[in-house]
Amino acid sequence: MKRCSLTFVALCILCSVTLAEARGYIDIYGSSFKKITIGAPPFKGAPSEKLPSDMSDLLNKDFDMSGFFITAPASLMDKELLDEGVEKPAIKFDNWRSMGVELVCKGRLQQSQNGDTTLEAFLYDTLDGSLLLAKRYKGRESEWRRMIHRLADDIILTVTGEKGIMSSRVLFTAGVRNLKEVYTADIDGQNVAKLTNYRNIALSPSISPEGKYLAYTSYKEGKPNLYIKDIEKNTEIYADRSDGTKIGTFWLNKSTILYSHTTGGRSAIYAYDVEKKDKKTILQREGILASPAVSPDGKKMLFVSDMYGSPQIFVRDNDSGEIKRLTYYGTYNSAPAWSPKGDLIVFVSKLEGGFEISTINDDGSNQRVLTNDGTINDSPQFSPDGRYILYSSQRGGKYAIYVMLFNGENKRLLKFTDYNEEQPKFMP
Repeated sequence: MKRCSLTFVALCILCSVTLAEARGYIDIYGSSFKKITIGAPPFKGAPSEKLPSDMSDLLNKDFDMSGFFITAPASLMDKELLDEGVEKPAIKFDNWRSMGVELVCKGRLQQSQNGDTTLEAFLYDTLDGSLLLAKRYKGRESEWRRMIHRLADDIILTVTGEKGIMSSRVLFTAGVRNLKEVYTADIDGQNVAKLTNYRNIALSPSISPEGKYLAYTSYKEGKPNLYIKDIEKNTEIYADRSDGTKIGTFWLNKSTILYSHTTGGRSAIYAYDVEKKDKKTILQREGILASPAVSPDGKKMLFVSDMYGSPQIFVRDNDSGEIKRLTYYGTYNSAPAWSPKGDLIVFVSKLEGGFEISTINDDGSNQRVLTNDGTINDSPQFSPDGRYILYSSQRGGKYAIYVMLFNGENKRLLKFTDYNEEQPKFMP
């Protein structure tokens, strides 16, 4: 899906003393890590009517949401710190260190006569004053939020070695009872867009890796059919209108989708190539087959089956066809998804009356429960970098979307619409 472009020009990245040498990267995949205290005072330069004076507030919110930082509030910064410049000679690093600030981010805004905005940003290590990152971001005034999110992602990349998710968009369903549509939105809740508008039930949305195709199940014709449409052309290119329920879509590559089809007492998992118009049967049996998901290397496929009584998660070797059961703890396990690194599987497990988000290793070992609130948690999905998990949760009778770190820490509510929000996925 196309988005407005911004211009991002690197001024310089000085590597004589990197953060890795000064402090060491945050070990984000360890069992625990120490958060870094970061200060981001208000940017220099006069904002226009379309640019808020608190742009740095959004940056601090991004830092907080990432789970890797403790943000130093501006209320603790005295006038001397707030008035100092953005270049290294003008910064009193001793004063920042005395407040416990380890990193400081300075920004300078400039506006051209044609309405473009330029943000120059600098990240310093207060230990020795070394410059860790310096970048220039240029775009229209209306794109200021995206500029800030891109800056946050670049700083997270500098500190952790992997880019952040603050520039991400989320795919989800939203609505009430029998009226649910497919939406997308920025992860901060801005730029909400409706992708379907059939005034019926839409479920199980997914977008192809290059953002060209949208797949979803809809009751717009009276029964649960699978539809695939070209997003740019807004045209329907495939529909499975056969009897039964078609649901649980997963894109195997840029043009091939997996989905499950249940009719009567029999189920199948199909692969359909929308460009070759070729449909293949991957697996079929009596009972339940649902939620297909292929590993990042393409060698294994997860799915849910009741072949031993209750729904459990299985893995199939795509070369040999060998099937192995992965989940044994709990009477109901469903909705599996791979980590992009292929080492973890996230899923829903019924435990003590609640449906909780859990992870296991790719061999089924080391189950770890990430939520423990006794409510209904569902539809977990990893972020593209594997560090975060999106999921839906029912609180007070209403579904909402949350995000957390892969280890269950730093749970945050995301807000997009005023409706029930479910089945979230990170956009490609």
